Amino acid sequence: MDDIREELRAWLEANWDEELSLREWRELLVSSGWAAPSWPTEYYGLGLPPESDRILAEELGRIGAPGTPTGVSTSLAAPTLLQYGSDDLKKKLLRPILTGEHTWCQMFSEPGNGSDLAGLATHAVRAGDEWIVN
Repeated sequence: MDDIREELRAWLEANWDEELSLREWRELLVSSGWAAPSWPTEYYGLGLPPESDRILAEELGRIGAPGTPTGVSTSLAAPTLLQYGSDDLKKKLLRPILTGEHTWCQMFSEPGNGSDLAGLATHAVRAGDEWIVN
């Protein structure tokens, strides 16, 4: 893993510029393969071992450079696309996930409770000349 760290440090030394916009920086990361080094090369990665993602995070933190977006896009959607998506979907969606152009979310619904909008119900009770809707 030391060789991966050395290669990444050299790349960061040559490319990190705090004057770049976040979008420009992330585009550069993606184009280089360093945005997701463990991903396959055909999908914007370098085909390196999974530990390379941790090394990337450490080295970006060391120099104060932002990485790829975090959250559902990169932790749930992208791995699912990599595993099960068609080539067309991967080529269409993975790069915008890494640059932050596309942001994903995941919604949960508990039938009959909380955020279950499909099961939303109201009732009205007559109170004199008015109705109270709950």
